[in-house]
Amino acid sequence: MIRLVRDLDPTDPPFGLALDEALLEGVRAGGEDTVRLWVNDRVVVIGRSQALASEVDLKEAERLAIPVIRRISGGGAVYHHPGNLNVSLYVSDSRPIGGVEEAFRLIGSAIAAGLSELGIDVQPDGNRLMCADKKIGGAAQARRGSALLYHTTLIVRPDPIPMERLLCALRPGYSTSAVPSHPFRTTSLSEIIEKGLSLADVGGAALKGIVRLIDGPAVEGGLSAEERARARELLFEKYGRDGWNRQR
Repeated sequence: MIRLVRDLDPTDPPFGLALDEALLEGVRAGGEDTVRLWVNDRVVVIGRSQALASEVDLKEAERLAIPVIRRISGGGAVYHHPGNLNVSLYVSDSRPIGGVEEAFRLIGSAIAAGLSELGIDVQPDGNRLMCADKKIGGAAQARRGSALLYHTTLIVRPDPIPMERLLCALRPGYSTSAVPSHPFRTTSLSEIIEKGLSLADVGGAALKGIVRLIDGPAVEGGLSAEERARARELLFEKYGRDGWNRQR
């Protein structure tokens, strides 16, 4: 059995990332395995070890009033917006799933299998989810002991603000001395199948694949008072602070 936390209303981005860490801490301490379907307001999220100024056009982000925050997992920069669906999986014991590459393959394949029920042919490629030669999602991981956070962002609908306006890796001359982003051509799921897809449609399909992987039902539930309190602590101490977000 796995707990399902579903909130498809756009959330405050720093709090959304603080919840990711709080729930990872929770499963490491013996809490129940959880899958979370959620949506961010507009934000640029960079990987834990990336150099901020190399990844983001900070002047443009400021002009558009789009925050830039740093997550606890590795990987490259990504633009979140209300047309994206975030899928976060928190498991207390990652050993049956395996190491980093195996987890990307197994969980990516599970999500791809679920999306196939919508008539979408998705294939995992490393930490990416691909439709033909275009990317529809990218994933990252964080581990604490045997506990695992796997999170991916699925592009359901395009945003009026193109990501090229914010992400330096999509521009000529991109370089960095830190962990690089690896840009790919992207598309949205709604463009692929040429019909209106809701976030709920995509979330339900992805959830079916995850449930088959873990071989157990998903039971809808909410966040506990303790989880929310810990997320607020992390928001105040970390995700709402330049000391974390702008440390590199």
